[in-house]
Amino acid sequence: MASRPAIIALVALALCGCKSIRSVRMTPDRPLALTAEEAGKLRDEGWKLYAEQPRTLIRVTRAAQLLDQAARAQRDDFDAVWQATQALAFLAENETRPPFKLDAAKRAVVLAGHARELRLDRVEGQYWYAIAVGLLADADRGYGLSAVGEMELALKRAMEIDERYDFGGPLRTLGILHLRAPAPPVSIGSPRRGLKLLQRATELFPDYPENYLYLAEALRDNGRADEARVAIENVLNAPAWPDRQFESVQWKAQARQLQASLSSTP
Repeated sequence: MASRPAIIALVALALCGCKSIRSVRMTPDRPLALTAEEAGKLRDEGWKLYAEQPRTLIRVTRAAQLLDQAARAQRDDFDAVWQATQALAFLAENETRPPFKLDAAKRAVVLAGHARELRLDRVEGQYWYAIAVGLLADADRGYGLSAVGEMELALKRAMEIDERYDFGGPLRTLGILHLRAPAPPVSIGSPRRGLKLLQRATELFPDYPENYLYLAEALRDNGRADEARVAIENVLNAPAWPDRQFESVQWKAQARQLQASLSSTP
């Protein structure tokens, strides 16, 4: 099976605006007139390109184009749809040009929503929908109010299906959401719940560096600075994850920033 990067929505959700996630549409979204064989070749080429290490925006942009074409040609092909979503999510997270970032996030939300409709019992649709929604809220804060509820429901369903997916991805992402969303009654934020979820992800995958990155954030937010520093060292000392080399560089950079934030904490 092809590699699956951990594209985590770094949501700094500002709960303002009233745009609805479920109103997101993209045009054109018409099926492409390709044979199943032609669509399959596009999908294989795009997924292979996406898996090349280390990932670059240029390669992933091309991969997303190919996978999106395959998904439009074979709208009932669940794997083609969620794979296109994953590539678009990478662009939505890492693209520096706001219009392109926003377009990628919107397209990812549309495709992931379709994946959920195709297979309610598969974790990929639920998980990547939550990721895409978080990225859209990050690109356009007007979706913040709608995004939290959509993410929470999708992630809880993903956990029910397979909490181990993407190295504990559903646990990790819901944990981040609890850390960064405002507390009740405004939203669902809870550092305690976030910590519990991230501890579970780390227990399931104790070698995966990204889990420790967000565990460190949760420990800091729960007043456990010394334990947070230990978790950060686990990120900084970890070798690059083989199929996530680009991401590994980002994790270490974020870990250093978090480490600096703890420098004056007793």
